[in-house]
Amino acid sequence: CEKIALGAQVYMDIILKDFIKFLKQCDSFGIHQKIQTIRGLNVNNEDIRKIIFSVGSQAILAKQSINFPDIIPYKLCERDREKNIDPVKAIEQKDIDTTTLVDYVLDSLKKTANKELTAEKRGDLCQVIGEALINAEEHSTTRFRYSVGYCKDIQEDGKHYGLFNLVIFNFGQTIYEKFIDPECPTQHIVTRMKELSQKYTNKKWFLPKSFEEESLWTLYALQDGVTSKVNYPKRGNGCIQFIEAFFNIKGKGTFADDKSHMTILSGNTKITFDGSYSTAEKKVDEEMYKIMTFNESNNIEEPPDKKYVTFVEEYFPGTMICATILFNDDDFIKNAEQQPQNN
Repeated sequence: CEKIALGAQVYMDIILKDFIKFLKQCDSFGIHQKIQTIRGLNVNNEDIRKIIFSVGSQAILAKQSINFPDIIPYKLCERDREKNIDPVKAIEQKDIDTTTLVDYVLDSLKKTANKELTAEKRGDLCQVIGEALINAEEHSTTRFRYSVGYCKDIQEDGKHYGLFNLVIFNFGQTIYEKFIDPECPTQHIVTRMKELSQKYTNKKWFLPKSFEEESLWTLYALQDGVTSKVNYPKRGNGCIQFIEAFFNIKGKGTFADDKSHMTILSGNTKITFDGSYSTAEKKVDEEMYKIMTFNESNNIEEPPDKKYVTFVEEYFPGTMICATILFNDDDFIKNAEQQPQNN
């Protein structure tokens, strides 16, 4: 293996964690397995080795962490949402987790590059992390949500950067399954989705294992004003907010970096954000809405670019958000000596 994404790594780690728990339960019932050990072999690639021994299997399962000078890990956080938890308590916990993650990034940048984010970029980072966490929790149909990440120090061409990798995910119903469920409380939105599907069907735009109804509905769920939660009237713009916050950090046009990207994986649909397409505004019934359609027309009734809204054969049982964010000179507070002097 020459390359592995953090999302794939943590997904495997959760499976291994449950598998080990299962083996221990077997032992407690006198059902002994032949497996003696679970470990990695021939982990020779340095980048993979850094992931596995900082935030991956060897670190969280075998307790064999290695301190790498250019990696500061944010170890796997497994948040157990209590059944029938008080909504206020849930929001408070989300705020605590957001603050913990943001402080981790700020401390990492300070330690590795001696850099400090501007107030605007800190706000964008809080928006990305906070909305991702709350979406993972609100839309999960199981008790748990997970987050893991690491900051990597990069020194190129005499410049010092920070690269932040973050994965937040849950298991349970996918985005599409939430809306297609007969018990979905926002049936007025489901009705609009079905009408849109009929238009795509009439124009023969759905193709098996290429672009299916699930892909369309998952994309539609990102739009301003769309939510599967009837008790959250303001939640319908949460996805758009953290997408725009991500683009603000990445930069736009000629100021955009070439390393920051984000993906949303849910069921058989993967949506990729790299700045090639951005959000737009559209007027509907005298109200302005933010939209993200991945096409030049900014029209959800026309097919998106299949390079960015993709059908994947490997079904993911839930929703995973993966973000790689580069912090460069545009994001940092200038040193005091670089500030213009007031006369």
